[in-house]
Amino acid sequence: MIKPSDLHKVWSAPDNTRLTAKQSSYRHPVSVAAKISALCEMYPSRSRTDIVNDLLSSALLDVERSFPSVCGRSQGHDPHSGEELFEDIGPGAVFRRLANKAYLDLERELGNKEPGLLYSGELVCTKKNES
Repeated sequence: MIKPSDLHKVWSAPDNTRLTAKQSSYRHPVSVAAKISALCEMYPSRSRTDIVNDLLSSALLDVERSFPSVCGRSQGHDPHSGEELFEDIGPGAVFRRLANKAYLDLERELGNKEPGLLYSGELVCTKKNES
């Protein structure tokens, strides 16, 4: 995922992006379309698709980071701090599970018979860090 602060660096570098097999079409508010057009003029070596994809990737990273933790079952203790760890069952965990499912479907559409997961491992939280 791309952080907003890294977009300039990404748009100034070569592109190695893999795209989905199917195209999507979206309508944007006029103000958003104008800002995208401005970015396209500022970075003519990048396609509109590249710029919109990078912006979406950056926004998705911010959304994912904003999901609150919801502690579920105990998963043991942190080997370093000894603090009890719990399975995170909040929206971030739901998002990761659903994103993995969609990712596997999209990879199979591209002909990848044995794709790996987009996210691996479980999210954990501590009771004091629970939002």
